[in-house]
Amino acid sequence: MSALVGVDTWAVTRMTEDTWTGLALETAAHSADPGSRWSSSAAAGYPAGTPVRRGRSLCHHLLSGPAPVVVADLERSEDPDVRAVAATWGVRGYLGVSLTSPTGEELGSLAGLSAAPLQPDDRDWAALLTVQATALQASLSADIAALALARQEVYERSLADHDDVTRLPDRRGWARLLAAEEEMSTPVGDPVGLVLVDLGVLRTVRSLRRAVAVAGEAAGDLRLARVGPRQLGVLAGGAGASQVARTANLVQARLEGAGFATATAHSMRAGLEPLSTTWSRTEHALVAARRERALPSGR
Repeated sequence: MSALVGVDTWAVTRMTEDTWTGLALETAAHSADPGSRWSSSAAAGYPAGTPVRRGRSLCHHLLSGPAPVVVADLERSEDPDVRAVAATWGVRGYLGVSLTSPTGEELGSLAGLSAAPLQPDDRDWAALLTVQATALQASLSADIAALALARQEVYERSLADHDDVTRLPDRRGWARLLAAEEEMSTPVGDPVGLVLVDLGVLRTVRSLRRAVAVAGEAAGDLRLARVGPRQLGVLAGGAGASQVARTANLVQARLEGAGFATATAHSMRAGLEPLSTTWSRTEHALVAARRERALPSGR
């Protein structure tokens, strides 16, 4: 597709609740020349695979259904948000179509971008986009669907390093889980969130096991580990920020309802940072949450 005249770069993207990620980029040979108009645009400097805030993507603003979209000159758009985003990236021409799963779930997009206005009458862009999207969305959908089985297999392997009391992965198993999740989720732009739970003072093994059972029920299908003497970790691979926040709140509410003095903290992976960094950031947030709970009420 990079051979088609008028389009500087084609991108296969992943769109989630919070982020837009260009998974694969293909730039036309003439556009890659250092002296070209495209090479001086901000879009040309985008590193493939790096998630950006969804609102910064043209696909978010322009694709609202299954129909292909062709915009000859974004600078002439009636939508000020579209004009602003386009100016930020240095993009004038846009071609796009949504990629969806067999059930209709939005997965991402196929987008063609140019630094100069397009000539929409050059060819039947809509038909071209539709044909290409059919094959791409089948492939992307299969890759994302395969993650569920892969995550289960990784979790089962992580149990080789487990805590004898709870039978959950221990701190070492948790670290292995994070490393594997990072490797699996990055190629398809899947979001990852972490929740850490401080269980408070636990005086008996029975209390610990009961707390784990309550937390596990609240976390649902998400992976649980014992990452410290009184601390649990929840790995939320594929979950958006709102689901991760709801999970943290639900786990804390259920544990408090069962009589445990708990504190929770949660974070989303930022960009392509190592999940070990996300873990460290969430631990710092948990320390702050514990400190806040320890303050007398009214302070």
